[in-house]
Amino acid sequence: MKNILIVSSSPRRKGNSQLLCEQFQKGAESKGHKVNLVRLMDLKIDFCHACDACMRNGGSCVLKDDMAGLIELFRKADVLVLATPVYFYGISAQMKTFIDRMYPIWQHLGKKEVYYIVSAGLGKDIIDRSLGDLDGFVEHLEEYTIAGRLYATNVMDAGMVKDKDIFNEAYEMGYNS
Repeated sequence: MKNILIVSSSPRRKGNSQLLCEQFQKGAESKGHKVNLVRLMDLKIDFCHACDACMRNGGSCVLKDDMAGLIELFRKADVLVLATPVYFYGISAQMKTFIDRMYPIWQHLGKKEVYYIVSAGLGKDIIDRSLGDLDGFVEHLEEYTIAGRLYATNVMDAGMVKDKDIFNEAYEMGYNS
């Protein structure tokens, strides 16, 4: 059994990347894996203040919000799913904030099997242009394998993925994780 952390940065409860996360979760749970699906919008996570206190105190952020609990879930996870919609050729602000707030442990991110779930209102070229922040974060893991990528393209309106093959592919990817 694997311990899976899905970090969903969709601001919409029924947004396309969120729906794909839920499908991934169903597939993984049906295989017996433990899954924590975290919607960043449901947490209080402040912006990094770049104070570097965490670098002087052994890796504890001085901000008192929900990020400490999320870092603990991250540390325990064998599998990490990073899910984001694309806005203006980039990942969501919620995902960028999550990545920035991982700074206290950036030198000790551990080993993870990684999956990407990315949705965009336009084509794959838009997704390709948006991956720099995700790739940069993942490359700081001590060891990683990108085990799967789901790219939902041309899904501007919330819920559009339900009518596409990628909806079932998300379940299968979770099941096979």
